[in-house]
Amino acid sequence: MSLNPKKMPSGKPVFAQTKPRKIETLDEFSRRSSAPAPEKKLEAVSSESSQGRKPRVPLSSISIPEKQMSKAALRAGIRIIDVCVVSLIIMIAVWNSYVGINGKEFMAPLAAGLLGTVIFGIMLIVGKAHEFAPSERYGKHIRRLSMASFAAMGVWLCAALIIKPDTFLPDALAIAGLCAIAALLILHTLYYGQVRRLYNQGQLTPTIVMLGATEGARRLIEENARTRELNIVAIFDARLSRAPYHIHGVPVVGDIDDLLAWDALPYVDRIVVALPGLAEQRKADYVRQVHLLPNRIAFIDDEFETLDHVKQRLTSIANIGLREVTGKPKTGAQILSKRALDLVVSTTALILSAPFLALLALVIKLDSPGPVLFKQPRHGFNNRIFYVYKFRSMRNDAADSEARVQTQAEDARITKIGRFIRKTSIDELPQLWNVLKGEMSLVGPRPHAVGMRTQGKASIELVSDYAHRHKVKPGMTGWAQINGSRGPLHDQADIARRVRLDVEYIENSNVFFDILIMLKTLPCLLGDSENIR
Repeated sequence: MSLNPKKMPSGKPVFAQTKPRKIETLDEFSRRSSAPAPEKKLEAVSSESSQGRKPRVPLSSISIPEKQMSKAALRAGIRIIDVCVVSLIIMIAVWNSYVGINGKEFMAPLAAGLLGTVIFGIMLIVGKAHEFAPSERYGKHIRRLSMASFAAMGVWLCAALIIKPDTFLPDALAIAGLCAIAALLILHTLYYGQVRRLYNQGQLTPTIVMLGATEGARRLIEENARTRELNIVAIFDARLSRAPYHIHGVPVVGDIDDLLAWDALPYVDRIVVALPGLAEQRKADYVRQVHLLPNRIAFIDDEFETLDHVKQRLTSIANIGLREVTGKPKTGAQILSKRALDLVVSTTALILSAPFLALLALVIKLDSPGPVLFKQPRHGFNNRIFYVYKFRSMRNDAADSEARVQTQAEDARITKIGRFIRKTSIDELPQLWNVLKGEMSLVGPRPHAVGMRTQGKASIELVSDYAHRHKVKPGMTGWAQINGSRGPLHDQADIARRVRLDVEYIENSNVFFDILIMLKTLPCLLGDSENIR
C-alpha cells in the first residue's frame, strides 16, 4: 500500500490510498515473454525467425573467460605474505629495542615478536581483512584492515604487559606495531588494485550455468546482481518452449543437449540445478544427463526458497542453499600448497636435468629423422584440451596424435632410443614444462589422448565414471601408476581399474599424499617389467 498526497481547498495536503503494485512472478513473466509453446523442440534460430518468434541468444555469443584463478588460493597466498611481512617488521623493530634489557638478550625479543605476529595474524583473519569481495570498495576494505590491525596492536600491548612486565617496553612495541600497520596498508593498496584487475578480467569470479528457469534461479540471479560474487552466464531448461528468453539479463539459451554440446563447457566452474522440491523426477533426469561431466554440480536446496535473500550476501546463501553433488572443492591452502610443490619441484628438476635433457635431445635427433619433441592433444582439468610434450619415441612417419592404435608389445613404430626412454618414462620429462605452465600437476590422473580408443571404441564410452578423473589437473605420475596401472589400456577392465584408482586419488588427495606418490614412483618404474610402454 502506498500514500499519494493530494491538495485540499485549504491548500493542505492529505493522503489518499492507492492500489498496491502487483509484483510479477517468474511464471507470469515467462508466459508473457516466452515464445508460443510448440509441440516439438525449437529448431535453429533461422527457423524461429521465419515463424515470427523471437530468436534466443546463440551459445556462440556467450563469452567465458578461459584463464581463471582460485579466489580461495589467492586469499591464502595474500594471508601468507601478510604474516611474513608483519613477522619480519615486528621481529626487527622489537629486537633493536629489546637487546640487552635485563640481561635477556634472546628470549625477550623473540617471545615479544612471536606474540605480536600471532596476534596480528589472528585479528586479520577475525576481521576478514582478506575477503576482497567483488562489490567491496577500497575505502571499506581499508577501514576493515585498519580496525583489525589497530585491534591487534592493542591486544598485543595488553598481552605483553601481562605476560612479561619486567621487559615490557611500550614505546618499542607501539613503534613496531605502527610500522607493521603502515606496511599492511601499503600492501593492501597494491592487493586491491591487482584483485580489481583480476575481477574485471573475469579470472576470480566462478563461471556458473543454471539448469532450470525457475523461481530459485531468479532469486539467485537477483542477489548476484547486487553482490557480483558469481558470473552466471546462461540458463538451460528442458522445457525450453515454456521458458522466458532471459531472467534479469541472464539468457535462457537452450536445453540439456545444447549444454552437453557446448564448446565452452570445459570453462564452466559449476552447474547449478535450480528446481523446486516437488520436481524430484526432473532433478533426477537432469543429474542423469550431466553427472558424467567433470564440472562440479550443485542443487539449490528447498530451504533456499525460505531465505530472506535481500539481507544476506550471496556467499552466505550459497553455503546454506547449495548442496554439492560431486564433492566439495579443495580449500585455498590445499590448492596453494599443491601449486607451490609443483613449481618448486618442477623448476628444480628442469634446472638440474638440463644438461642430461640436452644430451638426450641430441641422441634422439641422431637416432631417427624428425623433431625431438612430440606434441599431442590431451584432456586436462574439466575436459579442457591442452598439448602435452614428450620426447619423441616413435618414427615420425608413424606418429599417432589421436592414440587410435595403442602401443603393443614389440611395436615396430618405436625407435631404438625410444624403447629405453619409454621403459623408464624418461620420455615424460618434458611435461615438467606443462607443470610450470599450470596445465598439469606433478601428481594426478595421467592425461589420456583426445579420441583415445580401446577395442575399437572411444575409451570414454566404456566406463560411466570416466570423466570424473578430469575433476583435477592431470599429473606426470599418480596413484594408478604406482599401483600398476601404467601404459596403454587394452580393454574395458583396464580402463575401469584406472578410473577407480584415479577417483580414489581425487577423493583423498593432499600435499603429503602427493609427496608419498612421488617417492614411490621411481621404484615402481624401475621394477616394472609387466606393463608395455
